[in-house]
Amino acid sequence: MYLAIIGFLLIIALMYVLIAEKMAPPVAFILFPLIASILIGADIAQFSGYVETGLGSILNTAVLFLFSISFFTLMSEQGLFDPLVDFIIGKVGKNITAIFIAVILVAAVSHLDGSGASTYLIAIPAFKPIMDRLNVRPTAFLGTVIGLMAAMNIIPWGGPTIRAASVAQVEVFDLYSFILPAVIFMFILAAGIAVFHSRREKARGAGLQGEDLEVAEMVGDGNQEMKTSKSLYIYNLVLTIVMLFFLFADFGFPMHFIFMVAFALAILGNFRSVKEQGQKIEEFGNNAIVMTMTLFSVGIFIGVIQESGMVEAMATTIINILPDFITPHLHWFLALFAVPLMMALGTDAFYFALIPIIIGIVEPFGVSPEAVAATFLITGTYGTYISPTVAANYVGVALSGTTIGDHIKANLPIMWGSSILTLLVATFLGVIPF
Repeated sequence: MYLAIIGFLLIIALMYVLIAEKMAPPVAFILFPLIASILIGADIAQFSGYVETGLGSILNTAVLFLFSISFFTLMSEQGLFDPLVDFIIGKVGKNITAIFIAVILVAAVSHLDGSGASTYLIAIPAFKPIMDRLNVRPTAFLGTVIGLMAAMNIIPWGGPTIRAASVAQVEVFDLYSFILPAVIFMFILAAGIAVFHSRREKARGAGLQGEDLEVAEMVGDGNQEMKTSKSLYIYNLVLTIVMLFFLFADFGFPMHFIFMVAFALAILGNFRSVKEQGQKIEEFGNNAIVMTMTLFSVGIFIGVIQESGMVEAMATTIINILPDFITPHLHWFLALFAVPLMMALGTDAFYFALIPIIIGIVEPFGVSPEAVAATFLITGTYGTYISPTVAANYVGVALSGTTIGDHIKANLPIMWGSSILTLLVATFLGVIPF
């Protein structure tokens, strides 16, 4: 119980300082887990083990972030996305809703590999210049992307569905077929979220009309310090297409390595002198260092909360404190809080620690393991992409130009509300038993 209390206090403290912006994320993710480790009596060897495990889990994402952000920043500076921006604005003009719908279509294709990081890396850089030109807030843009990602996140070959199926001991495609009516609703809801964000942004003045549109295009062109030659533009375009091909084709290369090679070729192709190359590398490194520090700091938090046993203790405590009359319907009532539970426990603990306990409790009352897994699969997915403990989210936050605190503050109510609405609709459709 004491271990669980410390875990809850750690989560609450982190959420507070991040959302209220009382402390820089790297500071919070380093100091709070250290204090929590002291309070639970961990010795130096144990704490060192937590840190080593946590940093190891975050290393690939940190490298991915560093090189992917640098690559897309360079491509944007060189004007790679300008024709796309001009084409889309030329076609839809002031129809900001059409642009938001285009965002979720691109995000859907980008997420076919089931990777949140790759979706951020493809969908956000493509539309960020457009959203900036139309004065759309980054949190609304990012909120639209994650609304679609929540539905795509549970594709049969995705990590969450495989985890849930393994816990329930059912076939992955059988589980997906079981939840398919709810999944269809989730895609409709994703479109609704996109329309909601677009209309709210339009109401606050986003979008351009008439002469304003022409001025914005001229300003956008003027801000580019150097216009790339046609041959250099083709080089950058081909390089980006080849890189995306390797991301989707899955030849076995690590994602972060693909971006490392792409960035090296981009620097080599765009800047001839060693001095210029060094200056750009230094510039990009300075821009990315804060978020890279944040990612490594998150690794410390993940290591402490998972390796110390706090996650399992919190999951058990949540179940034990609930009233007895809720027990036969425990899966349903806990699913109402699936989003904050996902944010607090993390993906692995959510599926491998919480769900098995719930299955054991409700199965004697006639609720099948498949139904429990389905319940938390379609509701918990909405918490994945607003969780400060999911490393890939920092890639999305940085690319869209916001902070993790602002992202949570703006999109938590929408994602949590969507989760509850999906639960209610799935129950009405007969997918989820009460």
